[in-house]
Amino acid sequence: MKSKLVFCLALVLSGSLFGCSTLNEPPRQYILTPDDPSERTDILSYSKPSRKTLKQIKAAPAFLTREEFSKLANLPKDAAIRGVRWLAEEKPDTMRNGPWNTRLYIFTTGETNQCVRLELIDHGNGGVNHRWLNDKMLFVTVWFGRVAWTDFILNTETLRFAYIEDGRLDAMLDAK
Repeated sequence: MKSKLVFCLALVLSGSLFGCSTLNEPPRQYILTPDDPSERTDILSYSKPSRKTLKQIKAAPAFLTREEFSKLANLPKDAAIRGVRWLAEEKPDTMRNGPWNTRLYIFTTGETNQCVRLELIDHGNGGVNHRWLNDKMLFVTVWFGRVAWTDFILNTETLRFAYIEDGRLDAMLDAK
């Protein structure tokens, strides 16, 4: 009898916790007030990534042909902090009309044809910025529009996001 009661309470509690964790969180907003009152006030907001955003970011293991690897070997390399990993960025030609796609190829030192391919699909001309946080965590900002972007931290070993949010910068309407 006691075990059934504990089981029922655990079931109710886990259902409550699951229900709370799936609620749609409103975006966090910050008002950026300029020092000069004649300048516009902006609103910076962050929210959970949209489904569209998640479809535009793909990370997967890849095996490269000799030709693909030699092409990437000619691109500038961005090494991780202690040199355990490095990446090569294949940038799009933004002189042509979009959609633009950027690919980051992440290699482990010593590997030749095996890597992680991170594809950033249909982004804006603001491009892609990346920075190593340590030897396995990569911080990336992708501009998907003029005022919209996505920030994420990718664990390059597990290919899981440690953090991901959509950002947006809007001008505040004057109420004068």
